[in-house]
Amino acid sequence: MSTRNKILVATVIIFFVCVVVWAVRTTPTEPPPIEKFEPPTVIEYEGNTITEEQDGKLLWELTCDKMHIDTITQNVEIDGVKGKFYQYDGEDVKIWELTAVKGSYDQIKKNILVKGDVVVTNSKGEQLLSDELEWIAEQELASASGNVNVTNSEGAQLLSDELEWFAKQELVSASGNVKIKNSDGAKLKGDKVEWFTAEKKVIATGDVRISKDDMRGFGDLAYADNDYKHFGFLGHAKVLKGVKDMEEAF
Repeated sequence: MSTRNKILVATVIIFFVCVVVWAVRTTPTEPPPIEKFEPPTVIEYEGNTITEEQDGKLLWELTCDKMHIDTITQNVEIDGVKGKFYQYDGEDVKIWELTAVKGSYDQIKKNILVKGDVVVTNSKGEQLLSDELEWIAEQELASASGNVNVTNSEGAQLLSDELEWFAKQELVSASGNVKIKNSDGAKLKGDKVEWFTAEKKVIATGDVRISKDDMRGFGDLAYADNDYKHFGFLGHAKVLKGVKDMEEAF
């Protein structure tokens, strides 16, 4: 092979090698994966107010220190709860004021649940204390649970584990170790007490015991009707007079 041909071959080989090296070095690498952006599912607000109306009338309003809204479930969590509930009777409006440590609101079902040092009061001096309070909109039912303590403006007091108020039926139902003390000193204890507010009738069931002055009454069921002027006992009924020991009733 002539010198000229050798130089030509060498030049071709060098060119080929250079092309290969260039191709290897300039081959694009796989780009890094793009991070998927996940929008936040919970939105937080500092202080806010939510309300509910029916037939142009304000049913309730809630304000809070903080509000957390789940964008998926539409549930609302609230801290530092303050609220007002409006009860209409013709032209008269009774306003109940509420405070609690925290709560939640279901925007779909319109239900409200508050927890922690629940206090409900009105301008007449009536008060409800409990650990939890729930408003179930569809049933128009308010349900309190845990250390329920209710007092009215005349000084009467009710203690129970649970208390339910059925607005449509005008019925208040207390259950679980129910104790009632009236302003005149009368006391009642039972497993369950139902108060039909419109009919002015009360029915107590479950080992009922009633005391007033020196009278003691016992039975499986006790009732009071006719504007609470008439009462009686059913089932293992017994009435004692001249009893001095207050503990016999409770």
